[in-house]
Amino acid sequence: MIKTLRWDNIYLKAGLEGDREGVEFAIAGRNGRLYPVNFFDPETGELTVNITNVGGTEMLGNGVWYLRYRAGGGEWRNLPISMEVGYCLKDMDKVYRYAGTCYACVFTFIPVSEDDHLIFEMTFTYMARNDNIRKRQFRVEAPAFRKRFIKRLIYFLENIINVIYQVVSHLTPKNGTRVLLMSESRCPINGNLKALDERIRQRGLDKKRLKMSYWFVKTLEDDSNFKILSVWLRLAFITARQDFIFIDDYSTFFNNVKLHPKTTLVQVWHAGVGFKAVGYARFGRKGTPNPWRCCYRQLDYAIVGGEFLRDVYAEVFGIDRERCLPYGLMRLDNYLDASRIATFRRRFYEKNPDWKGRKIILFAPTFRGPSQRTSYYPYEKLDWNSLYEFCGDEYLFVIKQHPFIPQPVSIDPAYADRILDFSDYPDINELFYVTDILITDYSSNIYEFSLHRKPILFFAFDKEEYELMRGLHRTLDRHAPGKVCRTTDEILEAIRSGDFEMERLYRFVRENFDNTEGLAADKVIDHIILKND
Repeated sequence: MIKTLRWDNIYLKAGLEGDREGVEFAIAGRNGRLYPVNFFDPETGELTVNITNVGGTEMLGNGVWYLRYRAGGGEWRNLPISMEVGYCLKDMDKVYRYAGTCYACVFTFIPVSEDDHLIFEMTFTYMARNDNIRKRQFRVEAPAFRKRFIKRLIYFLENIINVIYQVVSHLTPKNGTRVLLMSESRCPINGNLKALDERIRQRGLDKKRLKMSYWFVKTLEDDSNFKILSVWLRLAFITARQDFIFIDDYSTFFNNVKLHPKTTLVQVWHAGVGFKAVGYARFGRKGTPNPWRCCYRQLDYAIVGGEFLRDVYAEVFGIDRERCLPYGLMRLDNYLDASRIATFRRRFYEKNPDWKGRKIILFAPTFRGPSQRTSYYPYEKLDWNSLYEFCGDEYLFVIKQHPFIPQPVSIDPAYADRILDFSDYPDINELFYVTDILITDYSSNIYEFSLHRKPILFFAFDKEEYELMRGLHRTLDRHAPGKVCRTTDEILEAIRSGDFEMERLYRFVRENFDNTEGLAADKVIDHIILKND
């Protein structure tokens, strides 16, 4: 029997009572479609359904659904609910908005009597805003004629791109030799894709077996749909010829193209793990992915940092846990090599001899705003004068702005000898070699920096607002690997007193780094590209 029922973001959680040994659970529709539910927490006694991925990267479809069980391979039956759950169903209805306010997935619950038991029906409905109820083509909706025409034209061109891709891909033999490394948000190649490319070349596979291709164009920054479509037209020919495609972020191109069944799409993600919710973990919030028409739905694999992170990224990408391979991050394979660190430090201080002997505070927050095109950071929240006075001759305050933010940091020339803008520096992980203290907020840059066992401070002036508007995987107060501060004064006082709460950092490292072999790139090459067992 279901004793409790609640929502936890994209998860429907049912608290069960009774003997569960040998019992199977599933979510089933009236049409006979049935998805096994295997996520049961023995500590809380809760059965969990991820409505963005009920199985095989499928969104729960339109229709009426039931939670069912069977014992010993017998007949499937609907799970009964308690009277308390029946009364609370009226408060369980849920609306997940996406694509602004035009579209939504709506869940409604009603109690039903069945065989002297009380059960519930959950009705899922995909809804599109449209004045004409018979006209359901959501891709061409717009209030004005001009916008409707443009949307129809874009929709037509997207279909042309898909047709071109399908023709070229089916005319190109798939022999397991063509590899494409690409990004629509980062240029030039860096991070995990760069580490993979370097390892392929070190092993000589680019000369003996593999044909490498590269595509690094920041289409996500362009605000012209027609410019993007012209870029995608070229990309259609390139991707159609590939056997393996590796991406490191969201890629809108794959929203519009159905990949060849023999092409493998792998997400190597640019980040380790942070606090801000991304992907389907923020389903229903502004900027959420489309439930069906999304590049994540075509992923064959996602490479994650370790076993602990498999569930996190299964939620993010809306894919099954088994597809999240805990190989480790490729860019960390030789990251802590002592000679590499020493070489970088020597070259860094050769270029900047006046900085030697001064401690570096690196300020690297994430962006604000719902999308890459509207990203910004409110630097007015910093007390620039207090920072400058605090630095004196002992510290340098170095800013590494998030790459999504196009506007440069405005630093008063009077502060330029102590406060520096390093936003153009390509690799933040290299800067960590000379950083003494990291100040960030909800960013995933804590992942790599934590390996140095150096202090991290969190400047979270908008903690509650950010959690409400953007959404977090985990709260800062409970999980941040360092002291959480709300003001510039609190940050400076923590540095003065040495109050960094380092025990939180050590716990974070223990939890998140179970894979320290340093062979991530080789595992990706051997098990995915070369398909060696």
